[in-house]
Amino acid sequence: MEVYSEMKSSGIFLKNEVFWETVLEWFDDLASNRGNRAELRRAKTPFEVYVSSAFQRDFRQRLRQKGILLSEEEAERLAPGIGVLAHAKNLLQEGHFAKQLATTDKGSQEVRDVRFRKLLAVEKRDELFTMLVRLTKYLDSKVDPKSLIQGAFWWNDTTRKNWAATYYTPA
Repeated sequence: MEVYSEMKSSGIFLKNEVFWETVLEWFDDLASNRGNRAELRRAKTPFEVYVSSAFQRDFRQRLRQKGILLSEEEAERLAPGIGVLAHAKNLLQEGHFAKQLATTDKGSQEVRDVRFRKLLAVEKRDELFTMLVRLTKYLDSKVDPKSLIQGAFWWNDTTRKNWAATYYTPA
């Protein structure tokens, strides 16, 4: 069992299959744990997700039990993606969040492009959280968890460039 701890925002755990298995188990359990799901869905900011018992006592505890110890900074950066995931109804096992936005049949391509450009313009985590929750609902609450969580964790110019390349590249 590998232990990841105190590596300042290294995000190395994002490459660990045990982490992703734990995310999927946690998500599946949210269906039967309506209290945790409701608490996370009521959160209006990443901070509210971070300080919730659903995040601290349930999600982080599951990670600790699997030997994945997050620094406080990593946990703070992970909270937005986990909070958004609580708004999903189904998880896709392949694809990319940006590609989902590009290929949805909702609205015209011009309208989808405007929404995507608004997403790329977001710089603050609170705004990113709100935008990702809205876009998750726009996608009928079906999302790819890996790209969503990784994108929210790293959200920076490199992430924006990668998402733009994914969005604008034909399927």
